[in-house]
Amino acid sequence: MIEDYSNVRAVLAELKGALKTLRTTGEGYTIYVEKTGLSEEEQVEVLQTLGKGTVTIDFRETDQPVTWQESQFPGIWVGTFKNARNDGILHTIEVAYYPELAKTYDEDMIRAEDDLQSWIEASQL
Repeated sequence: MIEDYSNVRAVLAELKGALKTLRTTGEGYTIYVEKTGLSEEEQVEVLQTLGKGTVTIDFRETDQPVTWQESQFPGIWVGTFKNARNDGILHTIEVAYYPELAKTYDEDMIRAEDDLQSWIEASQL
């Protein structure tokens, strides 16, 4: 049982500040939960406090799939990275409009443009 919630409050305050930074500068922020120095009970308390929102992103095209769950606080995402056996091996808390690893990269969009052009040309037969 947690007797002193000061570490939990400190992490939540850090996230609040990161939200303001994101909103005003666009700069995101990531916390690696297991590397925070929080006890396991404190880690659980932080994650439970963040709760779950309505958006989930699954990234499965890798040996270490990851699922991001938006927290009940928009702009804060909880990521669970898994190994090949589907065991959670790393948890992150990301303050971002969306998780950075989930964004679309320019080279993928270039390929999409080319693919769409092929469809457009094929439809003119």
